[in-house]
Amino acid sequence: MLQVNRISKRYGQELILNQITFALNPGEHAALVGANGSGKSTLFRIIAGELEADGGSLILGRGERLGYLAQNPAQSWMETVGQILLGPRWQPADLPRTKAEAQALATLAGLGLAQLRLDMPAQALSGGELTRAHLGALLLERPDILLLDEPTNHLDIRALEWLEGELAHYPGAVLLISHDRVFLDRVVTVIYELDELTHQLRKYPGNYSEYAEVKAREREKAYAAWKDQQAEIRRLTADWKNTAEQARWSENQTKDSKMRRYAKKVARKGLAKKQRLERYLASDERVEKPLDRWRLRVNFDEDGHRSQSVLSAKDLGYAYPGRPLFANLDLQIADGERVAMIGSNGSGKSTLLKLLMSELPMQTGSLRWGSSIRLGYMAQKQEDLPLEQNALELLAEIKPMPLSETHHFLHYFLLDENQVRLPVSQLSYGLRARLMLARLVAQGANFLVLDEPVNHLDIPSREQFEMALQAFKGGLLLVAHDRAFISRVCDTTWYLEAGSLRKGYAADLSA
Repeated sequence: MLQVNRISKRYGQELILNQITFALNPGEHAALVGANGSGKSTLFRIIAGELEADGGSLILGRGERLGYLAQNPAQSWMETVGQILLGPRWQPADLPRTKAEAQALATLAGLGLAQLRLDMPAQALSGGELTRAHLGALLLERPDILLLDEPTNHLDIRALEWLEGELAHYPGAVLLISHDRVFLDRVVTVIYELDELTHQLRKYPGNYSEYAEVKAREREKAYAAWKDQQAEIRRLTADWKNTAEQARWSENQTKDSKMRRYAKKVARKGLAKKQRLERYLASDERVEKPLDRWRLRVNFDEDGHRSQSVLSAKDLGYAYPGRPLFANLDLQIADGERVAMIGSNGSGKSTLLKLLMSELPMQTGSLRWGSSIRLGYMAQKQEDLPLEQNALELLAEIKPMPLSETHHFLHYFLLDENQVRLPVSQLSYGLRARLMLARLVAQGANFLVLDEPVNHLDIPSREQFEMALQAFKGGLLLVAHDRAFISRVCDTTWYLEAGSLRKGYAADLSA
């Protein structure tokens, strides 16, 4: 059992965590949700002992072990993959495979790392491979409490489903951070919301969909209460003004002392009604108008195109030296079609998108885009953002406008007046993703090609992006692993695996 008691944390004058208190019971599977920057990873680092809190305490059950997966683990000091998964004493040997080694290899395969060997040097792993290897080590170690910060990063859909099965049956307690709504629905039974304004925690029993329903009902109830209050304010205001006007009229219409005394009595009554209104407006019971938090605003306002055939490709093939990816692919996208390309990591999805966008040279085959198609492309690794330029400069290159309008436009993408002047190299990956979306909207397009567009976006921002794409009049081809996102914005899937393509339905992914 993990008990978190009144944990608080500040960075300078900025409050991050305010009196955070909760308990994670044995076997309980919970998720911590909240906007980017609300302090989720900070809380995890405090629980894991990597960061000191300003106040409060942590209590771990006697003899219980806590395993922590950071969002971006530091480079391992261990020499081999086997030592990461099985401990520093593991050494490769020309002996029959042990049960532990077999389990380690099966875990690697489940996480989409079947190509790794246990004797492979740890330094040869990419950042994503290293994160998955550390996740595999925790699943093999099976600590009493798993603390997982974005464990779904770097996982393709097949690996996501494998991890869902592992965690759904994990006997210990699990506390995780994830922006994958389908994953949360299938793994957790409790949601803890960290509010970005109050910096406090609130508990919601149930999975993510149940939490979202409760939040929607609360918003509706709050808005109804505010509307009732506004009606009462209008009634009290009208009553006071009518009484005050009656008093003035009576006093002006007569010189009779008795009638003037009556008029003054009415005026005092009007003053009392005004004071009643003022007390009502100042009371603690007054309801503030519910406002949506400052979220990502995306508006693809672009005319459609006149091409019946958006894309036609024949016999596409591509191979890296010693590594063929795909061959003889025939692709067709019709007017209005929205396609999500899915498949294992390394199957060639991003390469195929780059080929279609002429970012890579053709090796075999041919392709043709419709004559009236205006393409908008968002790369996965943000490689097309010049690191030395800032957001104002990058937007001015695409859509020149007065400086005040540029600031206003970028504000919709959650870039404040300080961030827009920082060079890209100093922006977080989440801010870079928002800047790429801003440029995509500014340039105008009637067909979007998006490679992992919701990476680094929190759930509310993903939902705003979904609504923007649903309202977009043009077509869409994207690579993504967020199954909820795919099912909301696409109708067709292309499954790329072992060099070939298979069609399916996007709705099946989140069923």
